[in-house]
Amino acid sequence: MKHRRMKSRPAMGCGVRLFVSVSLLHCFILAALILDTPALSAQGVSRKNGTPVEKRLGDLEKDVMRLQRQADLFNLDALPDNLMLCDKKIPIYRGDVRERFERELFQLLENKGLITIVIKRYYKYLPMMAEEVQRLAVPSDLIYLAVTESYLNPRAVSRANAAGMWQFIKETGKREGLLVNEHIDERFNMKKATRSALTHLKRLNGEFNDWFLAMSGYNAGPGRVREVIENQATRDFFDMYLPEETERYVFRILALKEIISNRERYGIRIDDKDLYRPAVLSEVTIEASREFPSYILAKAMDLPYRTFRINNLHLRKYKLPKGLYHICVPVEKRDIFIRKMKTYDYIAVQ
Repeated sequence: MKHRRMKSRPAMGCGVRLFVSVSLLHCFILAALILDTPALSAQGVSRKNGTPVEKRLGDLEKDVMRLQRQADLFNLDALPDNLMLCDKKIPIYRGDVRERFERELFQLLENKGLITIVIKRYYKYLPMMAEEVQRLAVPSDLIYLAVTESYLNPRAVSRANAAGMWQFIKETGKREGLLVNEHIDERFNMKKATRSALTHLKRLNGEFNDWFLAMSGYNAGPGRVREVIENQATRDFFDMYLPEETERYVFRILALKEIISNRERYGIRIDDKDLYRPAVLSEVTIEASREFPSYILAKAMDLPYRTFRINNLHLRKYKLPKGLYHICVPVEKRDIFIRKMKTYDYIAVQ
């Protein structure tokens, strides 16, 4: 009960203060508009762009918008007391745990434009990722790890050269069975990278017997997690002293799950018709006996080159050497693609 009182009263106070601040600023703007009269203009205050009056009004409007965003955050209903991740209950009743969660939640909500895009991407890629989750029998919440890694941008490349939606570094990607060379980089193949990432996480969970430690190992490396277990005499993620990035990483996964699962609660309203639609792709394997230009693949699908490349980000060059290739083709284009590929005497469809 003590925890509930501490949680609710400050939130209401902040909300009231912010409401008053926003209202007062609106009053100041109204007063400024009233004062911006021809009489003032006669005294040397012009109403053209860049004059003191208009500049001040612009500044006041920015202040209103900033305070309104803060009011939206702090006027939330009581934050959830029952949070789950990977079928494990979060001890949100602990003050330190709640603080770490709220840090990520509020920072994410500061940029609702970005979060709106992320939510729309989530539903675009969910069918493909859910299929791999089911195939490997792992918790569906692991999908939020990809959201955290790249905001579901399949073209993402970090400063450390981690690549793709799951942000594999080259060595880890190769170790998990992804082909990475000059011409092909399967870290950008969304389906294969998802399968490899979930396989990697499943292996880490097999070692640590804890999905939170598996996620920590994905971020910091399993060696760091082993070191922490050995030197801190605990296997409880919430009691561990980890690198700040890794601690925040798991809580950001949790915060993104909360926002995406309950978006209207946090003032993010998206009509179903405005969600991005998934491309349903089929894989076709071809073998080329000599070098060939990648644009012939786009033409065989009767697609713009950009659409073809977005579906086949793992193909990294305009000219591809002889060899085996797994091509992602929209299901409705599969038959025509196969038929056109068979017209090339140097390409065999498998």
